Amino acid sequence: MRAALMERERLWVEDVPDPTPAEGEVVVKSVACGICGSDLHAARHTEEFVATSIEAGGAFKLTTFDPVVLGHEFCAEVMETRGDLRAGDLVCSVPALDRPVTVGVGYSTEAPGGFGEYMLLSERLLMPVPHGTPKDHAALTEPMAVGYHAVNMARLVGNEGIVVIGAGPVGLAVTANLKARGAGPVAVSEFSSRRRDLAIALGADVVVDPRERSPYGLSEITGRDRTVVFECVGVPGMIDEIFLNAPQRARIVIVGVCLQTDHSRPLIAVNKELNVQYVLGYTVREFHETLHHIADGKLDVGPIVTHTVALDGVADAFDDLARPNAHGKVIVRPWD
Repeated sequence: MRAALMERERLWVEDVPDPTPAEGEVVVKSVACGICGSDLHAARHTEEFVATSIEAGGAFKLTTFDPVVLGHEFCAEVMETRGDLRAGDLVCSVPALDRPVTVGVGYSTEAPGGFGEYMLLSERLLMPVPHGTPKDHAALTEPMAVGYHAVNMARLVGNEGIVVIGAGPVGLAVTANLKARGAGPVAVSEFSSRRRDLAIALGADVVVDPRERSPYGLSEITGRDRTVVFECVGVPGMIDEIFLNAPQRARIVIVGVCLQTDHSRPLIAVNKELNVQYVLGYTVREFHETLHHIADGKLDVGPIVTHTVALDGVADAFDDLARPNAHGKVIVRPWD
C-alpha cells in the first residue's frame, strides 16, 4: 500500500507492505484522516516525544524511532462483511488495537495510522458511521471526543464564565462541545485571526486577541459565579500564566499537551485556591456519543475542516499547519 511515513521530522510517501490482521482484527481502507496537533509534535519534536512516551507511558506511546504511519483521527471503509457491517460501510474506532498489550493506531510500527491506504482495527471496537454522515466529519470524532471528555471533566454546574485559551484543534473541539451543551458564555483567546473566526463559527460568544485584551476581565466572564479556564495550547509557561491571571477559586482544565519540561508557581495557585484538573483522551462511551453528536448535527464540525489533501500533500500540509493562519483542520484522503 501507499503511505505517508514519518521518521525523525522527515515525511515522505512510499509503498509499504499491507498490514496483516491478528485474530479479532480487520483490514479497512482509510478514507479520511485528520492531522492532529500531536502528529505535528511527533514529527517536529520526535526525540522529546519518544523520550516522554517511554518515561510516562499512557496514551501517547510513540516509543520507536523507526518509520511510522501516523494518523489517529480517521474514518474507514469496511472491505468485507463482518456481522452487521457490510462491505463499503463506513466505520470509526477508538485508535487502539485490543491486544494483550494495547497498541496505539498511528503511533506504532505494528498499527499503521490513517495516513496510509489500509489500516488494522479491532473488530469489537468498530463503530458504524450513521448513514448520511460525511466521511470528513466522521473523521473528526476522535478530536471532538477529546473536547467532549474535557468538558465532562470540568463538571460544569451552570452560571460559569468560561475562558478557552487557544483555538487550535483542541480549543475548537472544546468550544464546540461547550456550546453544544449550552454552557457559557464562552470567551476564546487566540493570536490567530483565522482561528478566532473559526471559534466564532463554532459558537464562541466572544473572541479576543490576547495581545490586545485579556479574556479574564470581560464582563461576560466576571459577571458569573465562577470562572472555568480550559488550557488548550500546551506550551511551556502557559499554566503559570493562567495561575497569574485566573480569578480567585477558578477551575482550570489542562487539555493541551506540553512535551517540554515546564514550571508553575504553586504559591500563586494556593493563594487563589485554584482547582486544577488534568485530562487525557476520552472513554469508549464518550467516543461513541461524540460520533452520534456529529451525525445528528448537535456538533457542527463543518467549519473546522478547511482543507483536504492526498498522501502526496501530507508533508506540505504539516509545513502549512506550522502557520496558524493557514488552515483549520486538514483532512488527508489517501485514495484521492
